[in-house]
Amino acid sequence: MYMKKNYVVLGISALALFLCSFYNMGVTNPKMVLVEGGKVKMKPNVASKPDSKEKNPDYEVAVSSFEISKNEVTVANWKEYTTSTKTAMPARPSWGWNDDNPITNITWKQAVQYCNWLSKENGLKPAYTKNGDKYTCNFKANGYRLPTDAEWVFAAKGGNKSKNYKYSGGNDLESVAWYAKNSEKAPKAFGTKLPNELGLFDMSGNVWEWCWDYYSSVHYKIDSKVDPAGPERGEKRCVRGGSWDSSKLEYLEPSYQLTWNPNATNEFFGFRVVRTITK
Repeated sequence: MYMKKNYVVLGISALALFLCSFYNMGVTNPKMVLVEGGKVKMKPNVASKPDSKEKNPDYEVAVSSFEISKNEVTVANWKEYTTSTKTAMPARPSWGWNDDNPITNITWKQAVQYCNWLSKENGLKPAYTKNGDKYTCNFKANGYRLPTDAEWVFAAKGGNKSKNYKYSGGNDLESVAWYAKNSEKAPKAFGTKLPNELGLFDMSGNVWEWCWDYYSSVHYKIDSKVDPAGPERGEKRCVRGGSWDSSKLEYLEPSYQLTWNPNATNEFFGFRVVRTITK
């Protein structure tokens, strides 16, 4: 009987380890997807005139290969972070904490700090350096960071595997996104809608995702056309993807860009991580 109990305990432990690995609940080894480098068309100035009918010409940029997480950083991930760093959880949202839901009420700066912590936990070189209130990014570092605006759009559109869908993963919004019509006023657990061509979940809907770039309505004209990273300074940062609260369907298109105060939080914003591929 004793031996049988041991076998049962071992079996349960092995199953638990498998499930944690399969569902990527451990922050020390987030599930990453390779995005082979390529070119992507961007739309300028959307954020400055979100309701304008004025059309600006698309412009093309090249993006180097990188890795991006399959899903947004979750509540469970953030709990591990706060436990490790002895910091408080953010304001509790109206729907409470579900471990598989994306973390929300996170500022841009908190997302950056999480990336550096995650890098250190994995023995990687942190991408971010802070000098006063300013953060700089070392894009050659092998640690985790936020995606650039161009990287995010390229990945959301499916990278080199893109089928030119209207939304990330398909033209049928109900099958790929949580938004105002179907979300019941709350984000949902990752993996409950179909992924895009790269296997990424929730690039349309669920939560808006912080990107690295400062916003500028004109910088795209002078920014590098290879791995652009936005201006060196500004007031607002770019966010992409739409959220569970989005009623305007254009918000859910990968090409739509919103901007936000990096020091502000709300229940619509989260993030995911990327890594530079280093030799």
